[in-house]
Order: sequence, then C-alpha cells, then structure tokens
Amino acid sequence: MNSLTKIGVGIFAIIIAFSMMSQCGRKNPAQEARVTQSNPAAVEKTTEVVLKEYSKGLNLDAVTLLAKKAKDAADFELLLNTQSEGVNNLDLNDDKKVDYIKVSEYGSGDQRGFSLTTELEPGKVQEIATIEIKREADKATVQTTGNPSLYGPAQYHHSSFGLTDMLLMGWLFSSNRPSYSSPYGYGNYPPSYGGGWNRQAPDSYEGTMKSRTAGSTIRTSKQSVIQQPAVSPNAEKIAAKSRALANPTQSQRSFGSPSGSTSGSQRTSGTASNSRPGTSSNTSTAPSRPTSSFKPAAPSRPSSSGGFGRSSSSGSSRSGGFSRGGK
Repeated sequence: MNSLTKIGVGIFAIIIAFSMMSQCGRKNPAQEARVTQSNPAAVEKTTEVVLKEYSKGLNLDAVTLLAKKAKDAADFELLLNTQSEGVNNLDLNDDKKVDYIKVSEYGSGDQRGFSLTTELEPGKVQEIATIEIKREADKATVQTTGNPSLYGPAQYHHSSFGLTDMLLMGWLFSSNRPSYSSPYGYGNYPPSYGGGWNRQAPDSYEGTMKSRTAGSTIRTSKQSVIQQPAVSPNAEKIAAKSRALANPTQSQRSFGSPSGSTSGSQRTSGTASNSRPGTSSNTSTAPSRPTSSFKPAAPSRPSSSGGFGRSSSSGSSRSGGFSRGGK
C-alpha cells in the first residue's frame, strides 16, 4: 500500500510539473500584443491579409457590369445599395450589416470617373474602388480599380463597350450638368437601403458573383489600360487600414457566420422629401448611428428603358446630390 501511494504521488508531481512548464511557454494576450507591435512588418502583413478578406465582399467585375446598366450616377449608387441586386456584400466595420457605398464623380473631358467610398464611422472614410470611363470615337473603355489598401496593388478590371451599350454615357458626357456627389453619409441613408441587411456567407456570395459575371468581356491585368488615369480625390482615404493597424492582434472576424445579432451600433435611415436637391448635402455626424434630422430628396426612380433595362426595386426611391464641378 505504501508503495502504491508513492507511485501515485510521483505521477501527480509529474503532472503538476508538466502543467507549469506549459504555462511558462505560453504568452498572454498582452505579451502577444507587445510582440506584434514591436514588429511593424508583421503588423503590416497581418493587416494586408485581413483587409483582403474584407475586399471579397465587393466583386469588382460585378460592379463594372452594374455601372453598365445604370442610367446616371445616382442610379448607379441606388443599384449598389439595393439588396435585390446582391452585388454589395461589404462589411468593413464588422457589424454584420452590408455597408452603404457612396458614389462621387470626378474627371473632365473625355475621361470621367466614379469614386466608391464608405464611412466606417463619422468622418472615417474608406475608398473602396474607382471606375474610370474613357470615351474614344465610338466606344468607351471602362476600368475598375480596387483601392490598394483593400485589394492590393495593381488590380485592374477592364472592358470596352459601345457607346450605346452603356445607358449612362449620354448623361456622363453631357456638358450642361452639375457633377454628382452622394448626398448620403454616416447615419443618413435613403429608404431603399434602410438600416442595411445581413451580409451573405462568403461562399454563397462568391458563387452568386461567378454566375453573375460568367461570359462577360471583363478582363484583369496588372497594368492600367487607360493611359494617364485621373487621380481620385479620395485615393488616400483608407480608414479601414488605419483601423486594422490600430488593432493588429484583434482576432479575425468569422467570415462564415454573417447572420445573427449585430455588434456595435446600428444604421438608421432618414426619410426623404419630394424635391431633388441641387447641391451636395451635409451629412450628419454623431458618435452613434442616429436618425438624421436632415432628409435628402428621394423622388421615385423611373423605369429604365432600352436593352439594358431592369425591373425596379420595389418601393425604392433615391435622390441625387450635385455640386458644381469644372468640366
């Protein structure tokens, strides 16, 4: 009996010693944070990986095709933020809701562009991508480029369309009109978007986009097909990267679980009046997503006509904000 007791005590001592050695070799979260912060290269690499996961929420080929069937910039913004279209699955602020994407026009002459941005919080803007359209004789070259902070460097998606193949060409290159700038912003959204909707699971979204873009003439390259492309005024707005760099040890979100209760603040939408504004609107800013006291205009969108028409979103309406820009 004495012998068995000694054996038991010995085994217990070995277990305790092994456990202590395991604990000594394990870093706590604070130690891991200090190690990561002390290695800028590791921080940058981790951030790059996480942001590329975020960028999978917006398929740029599908965005290019969506621009092809829009009749003007305001209509393009409406399509981007319509759930039934299914192109936008972006969630940069991790609240499990699809982010609202704003459209702003830039460029002049035969070369025009759209900058697509979103606000993670008041005043914190991330440019997502740009779409440049260059008019050449009887065709237009269209190039969509992901912002390098999200998609990595030199990600060009391009195609050529006949001038009559794109509904917005007549509007885009008309001389007597103001430049478009979205009237919406953080906490101030059109009724068609409401508070957003739950993002899809990545596999489901990817499959839908593959079907959507199958057979398209869009190609990708590492070099721009437009010589001397115009520089977007929002190119340096990279709030998502800044946010990720500030939290390098934060565990990556579960991209496979889009449904469920949302974390953090919720989006709220404002109602719209019946008159279309002539100038860009000031968006409300607040520490949380409040219902904006400013209500931009939202006349009903008329049905598109022509070969690239589509069924209108049920009950959706929107307004365009315009600022006088040089042409």
